[in-house]
Amino acid sequence: MGFHEGASELSGGFLGVDIFFVLSGFLITDLLVTRYDTFGRLDLRDFWTRRARRLLPALAVMLVVVTAAASVIEPDQEASLRPALLAAVTYTSNWYQILHHVSYFDAFRQLTAPAPLDHLWSLAIEEQFYLLWPLLLWFLLFRLNGRRSRVTVILLAAAASALIMALQYTPGGDPSAVYYGTDTHASALLIGAALALAYPLASLGSLSPAQTKRLDAAGGAGLAVLAWAIGHFSGNDPAVYPVGLILAALAAAGLVAAAAGNGVIAVITSLPPLRWVGVRSYGMYLWHWPVIALAAALAGSGPTSAWVWVIETGVTIALAAASWRFIETPILRNGLHATIRHWRQRLSEVRTRSAWRRPGSVPVAVAAVTVLTVVVAVVGVVRPAESATPAGLLRQVAEGQRISSASQSARAPAATASAACRRGKPPEVSGDRVTAVGDSIMVASATALAAALPGIYISAQVGRQMQSGLTVIQGLAAARTLRRIVIISLGTNGDVTARQLRQLRQLIGPNRDLVLVNTFGPMPWEHEVNAALAAAAGQGGHTELANWNHAIAADPALLWPDGIHPRPSGAKLYARVILAAVRAALSRAQPSSCPRPKAH
Repeated sequence: MGFHEGASELSGGFLGVDIFFVLSGFLITDLLVTRYDTFGRLDLRDFWTRRARRLLPALAVMLVVVTAAASVIEPDQEASLRPALLAAVTYTSNWYQILHHVSYFDAFRQLTAPAPLDHLWSLAIEEQFYLLWPLLLWFLLFRLNGRRSRVTVILLAAAASALIMALQYTPGGDPSAVYYGTDTHASALLIGAALALAYPLASLGSLSPAQTKRLDAAGGAGLAVLAWAIGHFSGNDPAVYPVGLILAALAAAGLVAAAAGNGVIAVITSLPPLRWVGVRSYGMYLWHWPVIALAAALAGSGPTSAWVWVIETGVTIALAAASWRFIETPILRNGLHATIRHWRQRLSEVRTRSAWRRPGSVPVAVAAVTVLTVVVAVVGVVRPAESATPAGLLRQVAEGQRISSASQSARAPAATASAACRRGKPPEVSGDRVTAVGDSIMVASATALAAALPGIYISAQVGRQMQSGLTVIQGLAAARTLRRIVIISLGTNGDVTARQLRQLRQLIGPNRDLVLVNTFGPMPWEHEVNAALAAAAGQGGHTELANWNHAIAADPALLWPDGIHPRPSGAKLYARVILAAVRAALSRAQPSSCPRPKAH
């Protein structure tokens, strides 16, 4: 939840999914194996029925409520919400998001508010695991005798999944495809399954004191590793795929085993507040992302404060508690049909006036709100919707992407000496000497940039971060197509570190001028990014700062309503700021860059 709230201290908070995968793999496998050992068979129908009863009702209520809320708050997202709903009810959200190139790590950095159902990719992997794993486990138990051989096979399968991830992952690219894949992200589930076969739940609770101490040591080490990883890794860190994920899964396995024992870790995780949260954790998982996404749509592009995070967390916990009290608990205890009959009977009681005086009766308002919510959700799904992003910005981005692609395919003319070398004249800049790499700000400004610097090479992409930009620069340098002046406009979508800037300087070499464009917007990392860029420019070494932040802060009306992307008039200002910085860089380099007159 902290990661999805944008807490910079929890850049690796996405690893919480892998912790849960390990826990789920452990508990489900232990449940299945225990029943197999007791009855000599796996009752798959009973298992799948119990899973459906536990997961489906709460999910269905969340989908109806969120669809209705999105129809009112974000009617422009309805077109994309329909296929997302279909993917959610069929538990194929992860494959849907791979097919539609939905970026998990850039979800809150795009031109629009994040989609409220994008978090269901992990539940889809869980459900696919629940469907397939009992069949595979039955075959494993039937064909292999002995705990060691079974554990070995499962660990080999986990290693195979990690290998597939490593082979499919492209450093510097968007890792979402390998992160969403059931085949590439199955390692944590299988590590949990192997743990259940190696150390069944019943055995962990009856260990000797010496064994319990060793288990606590493993749990403490796992907790320390997870704390370090959550604060150290980021979603675009190449080390995560798969090394970081495997490390987190192994650490989680140690923590889960210790929590299942009877030592110190077990006592801590059994504290009433933690148990209360744990019991309602499924509801918190279901509701937290829609709450954050819809709140972002309501708040617009303004800066997010800690109070907003507190309110969103409180709303999430309240919804999860209500889900547990009124939906999950009754259905788990009495079954779906009995619960529906009970609520139907309670609703019929409100027809009499005496029902208002009976304790515990359901008010008419609840029934009315329920019906209204369903109606709004249905209307929201069936009616046509328009795009949430201003049409002008979409057209501007599309044109910028076309200009960017055209600039890369056009052959640059041979660079010639310009009038910039004449004493007393401001240096003139030829675009054929300039390479520009940027994110969506540069995409939106590509038309103005190409007009200011004819012949410029533009590589700009929505959602791009500095690490991806370094990969682009490295490729251009290796192909010997990196030009004399390099413009970098990255920082809208994530942190920029001093280490990355040093790496950038090394990649472009000492004989090129570097122009760093700082950033502007309601991103929590804006100040840190701009400070890092200013520090790099202050060190000299053929590095100049294009102060876009200062220029646009003086006239924010030149931005679209998101407060980040420039309108066409703002794009012209963006191009002028960059052109001025390029000229300043050339002025400093003029004595060495001007050709000497030939001797006669």
